Amino acid sequence: MRVLVRLLSTIAAAALIAGCAAQGPFPSLAPRAVERELSGAPLPPCIEGAEAAEAAATSAPVPAPTVADPALVARIDQLLAAARQGNSDFGEALAAADTAASRAGDSGSESWIAAQIALSEAEMARTPTATALAELTALALEETAGPANPLDRQALDRATEEVRSLADRQTERLEALKASLSGL
Repeated sequence: MRVLVRLLSTIAAAALIAGCAAQGPFPSLAPRAVERELSGAPLPPCIEGAEAAEAAATSAPVPAPTVADPALVARIDQLLAAARQGNSDFGEALAAADTAASRAGDSGSESWIAAQIALSEAEMARTPTATALAELTALALEETAGPANPLDRQALDRATEEVRSLADRQTERLEALKASLSGL
């Protein structure tokens, strides 16, 4: 009997406390439009009027941007210019290293050491291209963190591909020269 009295007292107290709650409109516990969109669930029939209009407005497709971000395009252009200049400088340094390598004598000779130094200078001349590639890669990672602008992504992809191609070609040429010197 005591248990029944306690249970009834607890229910009565809960009912009295519930009556003290603030009155007014509370947010719906129904899934929001974005949650329904992500889950693919249809709009529940209980949402009517303003809520249905809000759900339709938030689920409407956002128009795609028509231009790339000007600040991003300017940064990409700077990085491309640096990579291209670095590639030009690398070409000059590699030509000097190639000349030194063609004159190199036996391993350890002065001419061989001069060729090794020229090879190191050519390797250092790759820095602007490698740096540009690293920065473009970082920009691409930043772009994936935010809302996607396909035009930004295309500009980054084109620039990254061009700079990666320059860097790969530099590596190939440098490795070929190193191999010719190691055979001496």
